[in-house]
Amino acid sequence: MPLAEESSLSSGDPTAATRWSYRDPSDPSDPALADDDDDDPSQPFCARHAATIARLTRASFGPHPLGAAGLPPPPLRDWHFGKLDDVLARRARCRVCALIADTVDTVAYGDQAEVIACWVWDGVLKGDGERATLRLRVAPEMVGWESSFEPFDLVPLDVSAPAIGSDLALFTGRPVAADRFDMAVVRSWIKSCSEWHGTECVDTTAWRTSDWGVPFIRLISLAEDRLIESASPPPYAALSYVWGSAPVFKTLQGNIRDLMKPGALASQQFPKTIRDAMSLARTLGFDFLWVDSICIVQDSPDDKAQQIGIMDGIYSRAHLTIVAAAGAHADAGIPGLEPGTRSLPQRAVRVSDELTLAALHADSHRGAAAAPWSTRGWTYQERLLSRRCLLSLPDGAVGYQCARAVWGEDYRAETPRLARCAPMTEVALNRSWMDPGGGARERGSVNVRTRRTPYLREYSRLVEEYTGRKMTFASDRLLGVNGVLDVLRRELGLRFVQGLPEAVFHMALLWQPRNRLKRVPKDERTGLPLFPSWSWGGWVGPVGYEDWNEFNGLPELEERERRVIPFAELDTIGSAPLEAYSPSKSGGKLPTGWSKVTTASDGICYVSGDDVERFHSVPFISAPASPGPPGAVSRAVAQPSHLRLRTRIARFRLTNLIRTFDMNRSSAPIEQRGRFGLASPSPATSDQPWLGTILLPNPASYHTRLALDYEFVVLSEGYGFSRQEAAPSFAGKLEPFAVFNVMMIRRVAGDELEKYRARFSKAAAGDVTGTGTTSRDLWNEPAVVERAGVGRMLKSAWEDTDVWESFILV
Repeated sequence: MPLAEESSLSSGDPTAATRWSYRDPSDPSDPALADDDDDDPSQPFCARHAATIARLTRASFGPHPLGAAGLPPPPLRDWHFGKLDDVLARRARCRVCALIADTVDTVAYGDQAEVIACWVWDGVLKGDGERATLRLRVAPEMVGWESSFEPFDLVPLDVSAPAIGSDLALFTGRPVAADRFDMAVVRSWIKSCSEWHGTECVDTTAWRTSDWGVPFIRLISLAEDRLIESASPPPYAALSYVWGSAPVFKTLQGNIRDLMKPGALASQQFPKTIRDAMSLARTLGFDFLWVDSICIVQDSPDDKAQQIGIMDGIYSRAHLTIVAAAGAHADAGIPGLEPGTRSLPQRAVRVSDELTLAALHADSHRGAAAAPWSTRGWTYQERLLSRRCLLSLPDGAVGYQCARAVWGEDYRAETPRLARCAPMTEVALNRSWMDPGGGARERGSVNVRTRRTPYLREYSRLVEEYTGRKMTFASDRLLGVNGVLDVLRRELGLRFVQGLPEAVFHMALLWQPRNRLKRVPKDERTGLPLFPSWSWGGWVGPVGYEDWNEFNGLPELEERERRVIPFAELDTIGSAPLEAYSPSKSGGKLPTGWSKVTTASDGICYVSGDDVERFHSVPFISAPASPGPPGAVSRAVAQPSHLRLRTRIARFRLTNLIRTFDMNRSSAPIEQRGRFGLASPSPATSDQPWLGTILLPNPASYHTRLALDYEFVVLSEGYGFSRQEAAPSFAGKLEPFAVFNVMMIRRVAGDELEKYRARFSKAAAGDVTGTGTTSRDLWNEPAVVERAGVGRMLKSAWEDTDVWESFILV
């Protein structure tokens, strides 16, 4: 999808000034008031649709002036079709009701779900930016009623077959076969993308794996039915799929030599998805295919580490990624590849001699989002790293996505002049209970954004999207996103410590649960958790960061990084010291070569050198990580699992008192039970019943223990409370920087502590900290603690205590 920035398109949206309840004397009778008893059984439409859909012509869908001050002429209003059950009841006597009934997947809550039809902008051509076509979206009237039926779009159906790339019949429905997809259309997508978009979508230059730090990658030779090893990979396709419960053929140390013999793969029992991918790649003209289970030696830790380390290169340099998202396991296959392997009826309704409307299948973005493929951890980076994808979707449809276009088999949008079409936008429909509005915005690139987007915002997006996915093996928690982080390392010079960006480390520590979390399993060798508690990688479940652009009543900070000022003395153990930016120590002076740039959505950001499109959230205090060989950077950086921490400590109680009731659809599920207030310890040392708030990842274990006191340490100074933490009526009255970012801790003791001591006793007896401190010295004084949760407190709550302590944070 073409734009890296989301831009508002609502100013020219005809629905921005109307909704279904709009009244105009020139409109036909309001179908919302129509009486079903008025239906004329001799007519092809019920009373509601006789007054709406039946009045449409081909010209109703445009193109219309995009920036027109007025509204399109009647009857282009948003319409109300009544309860879903009523629509279903009219299916026998109304063509449109029959179309809706045949198209909806389920009929849950049909007696409550209202059916509306909203006009939304569709296709815009370059050089014709003042005009756009429309499509009609049929949807439940209430947000959240998609469980009743999924929204779908109506466009004119054109049965002609214009040449791909011509403007004839653009943004209309295309006839499709029910039992198989049209391979000629799929071929045309790949050919057109290469010709029209060039290197923006596919890099055809030769490359060497040694530039990425590995001697070779393996590929399936489709002509010779064998595995090959290549240091200069030829053009190839890659497969992204779900292993699931189906048995998956694996390359092992014991069979790899045989698999490299000509014809060896022809006799193997591959799951259907892999067999179909091999067949599809051959048909599309590819001689080579990359598949993880076959091209990585699955029982070799060294080979897995090496090949997974080049994942960024494997998918970004693939000429096409075949996304097999049709099922929940590797035997689901690619429906429609062969005749009779799918059932995909095309629903249409004849309105008049000049107009037939087709109900479109979900576009590739919406279709993939509903697939199990979109819930898996490994597939997340596979999609983000791929430049162009051919998607096999759950309903059997196929679609295509690249950097410049989104194309579908039942909808014509293939043109070099494409600027935008509805599948490339997020559309906000008008609702009867909302102020008139609606509108649309660009979905933005599905790849990792390194231009025109501050990396703090991009990193926050990536973490929230990735951690919400499922990973079969918790040990892969960080590996599964390492290819994505490699892009940020290479393009922006970032360094990561256990998945947290070092440059904004104090901000990165403030991640919050989005749902209930649990600690990662223990390493069988050590008996200790696989990853540290202070990293989101140390927990299983979705996490996220607050909106750095939200100030909840306080004056806006132009430089977002100044909302968090380090307080605790914090450093790594066993590797180079942390080099995190500190606004309080910078003195406002930028390092040599850095300059400020003001961005529309993120205030002031920083650029290094002359590339003003690469926005850094903070300037580096020393030279950033050298790009060096792509893929090799991540393997060269040490990953300490412990932090040295010296800060203030105090005890406080948890309470059920909170100062915000901003619970809406965007609130994380954990907010309902995981948000606690903070109060003075027992006995009370303050007359204030509320001193702050914390969001705990496993709330059930604390609700029955509110009378206990818990230990908290100060991490940093915070600008203020977020909207989820305190209502603006309270938070906006505080002075800036009146709060601390705090961590609730759990002291490690007993056998668990002994296991940590055993781990450190194996470290070298020399200087492991860079400060002259030996590994044994580390255990003479500091306590060992884990993160239990992170919250925010009034600084005044700490006025009566100034106790400092040193810790090892694990």
